[in-house]
Amino acid sequence: MKIPQDADGDAMRRVIEHGSDPYRPMDIDFMIACPDTESAESIAPLAAEAGYSVSISVDKEDGSITCYCMRTMTLDYDSLISCQNELDEIGRQHDGYIDGWGTFGNGPEPK
Repeated sequence: MKIPQDADGDAMRRVIEHGSDPYRPMDIDFMIACPDTESAESIAPLAAEAGYSVSISVDKEDGSITCYCMRTMTLDYDSLISCQNELDEIGRQHDGYIDGWGTFGNGPEPK
């Protein structure tokens, strides 16, 4: 697997180095930063229509609002970029923007 030398590629390499198999599906969370709750509540159903499991989170410390959009998929660079572009387009309709992705991977459980 060829992984580009950029922030997404670096994150992919870390997931793989921690024991995840990029060819087996895993839950990947994509974060959309939202300016307010109303924005997040407008974005959530659009992301759900696009096939994501969605939840909204408000950080208790700084008050930031994030729309978490989860999809079970393999760890493929082009797919990650495509999902981020799709969600950024959805988010920008309501003043949000894509703010990265993360996963716990699918590696062995820690002992």
